[in-house]
Amino acid sequence: MKNLLLVFTLVISTSSFSQLNIDVMCYNVLNFPNGSNRVDTLKKVLSYYTPDILMLQELKSGGGLDQITGSLNELSDDHYVSGTWVSQQSGNTSYKLQQNIIYNTTMFGLSEERIILTPTRDVNYFKLFIKDENLPFTNDTIFLHVYVTHLKSSQGSSNALARYEMAQEMRADINALPANSYVLCGGDFNLYTSTEDAYQHLIATGLTNTLVDPIGMPGNWHSSSFPNKEILTQSTRLTSLSDGASGGLDDRFDFVLHSTELLAGNNELSYASGTYKALGNNGTCYNTDLFNCTSVNNVPDSIIWALYYCSDHLPVVFSLVSDIILSVNESEIPQFSIYPNPAQNELTIAPRKNEALEVQIIDLTGKIHSREIITGSTKINVSQLRAGIYFVKLAGSGSTLKFVKE
Repeated sequence: MKNLLLVFTLVISTSSFSQLNIDVMCYNVLNFPNGSNRVDTLKKVLSYYTPDILMLQELKSGGGLDQITGSLNELSDDHYVSGTWVSQQSGNTSYKLQQNIIYNTTMFGLSEERIILTPTRDVNYFKLFIKDENLPFTNDTIFLHVYVTHLKSSQGSSNALARYEMAQEMRADINALPANSYVLCGGDFNLYTSTEDAYQHLIATGLTNTLVDPIGMPGNWHSSSFPNKEILTQSTRLTSLSDGASGGLDDRFDFVLHSTELLAGNNELSYASGTYKALGNNGTCYNTDLFNCTSVNNVPDSIIWALYYCSDHLPVVFSLVSDIILSVNESEIPQFSIYPNPAQNELTIAPRKNEALEVQIIDLTGKIHSREIITGSTKINVSQLRAGIYFVKLAGSGSTLKFVKE
């Protein structure tokens, strides 16, 4: 499967034109990595559908996120990294589950990541950029804004209100993006009907970067009379295993909404029509175990069983396409990322490898303003710097990134 921007030097190799295919998966992985052999079971799913962007919910720990990242790197020649692990910040912080993404670094770099606070749970935001082969010359590329959330669960007016409040915070942040942005907004929405306030607020028209449901299909997703049962994602199990919900497939809890710009069919970046589906559900196992789905037009039986054991949710998958030609010399990709950019008081430096590295912050004249040894993702205090343009350099490496101090 196969606008200030970080600046770096690439050696460009020639390549013939071919359309870039970007595979996306959104998956509630159920208290991961709790339980036995969880990563081995998930790895079977990822071996069948290996995404370039993996949007995750119900992560219990940064260690679990690292396990999934490691699995993707074992399955692919591409190099995968995750966003930064930050424990739950919103509402009752005793809630330990969190969201994140893992992405293919041969296609994407990470320009920014942050947490949007809500009264209930965090919304996690990631600003990816496509590694266009012309990036070193134009200093410009396409950004993809990715929001990952886990709205409040369960029926009842108070829970529906909590979902709506979370949706309001997320929608306000999307409104603040530049107009005509490319946006993915997904996760476990825990919605029962398309009339619910949270859903209607997210897809409201007349706002900056209007969101749409790429498959439509409104209605009462919880009702036995809802016709399109192949889009349901929860629960994979009629009877609960050691963890997770029971009851069989009878709800559409998992969504990835797209900004209208992604549906325009433009050459820069757009949704590949007809690719959105609930992986493993062909509509023949309503209110029963996933393994009772027929094999017609479905994934292999071994993957159905892996999906059944892996989580009480099914992953949502789809593809994006672009005519952008990637930079192809992966060895010249920067050995680290920085955020936020611009920065005010703190700058996070996240190396690709977990080893001791000397980091230098240099101004436009070449003067070194700070020199520190870091191991892993590290926050650097830049509050003492004057406003302006600076460079972060790894000593002994050609990797240099530019940032703005506000």
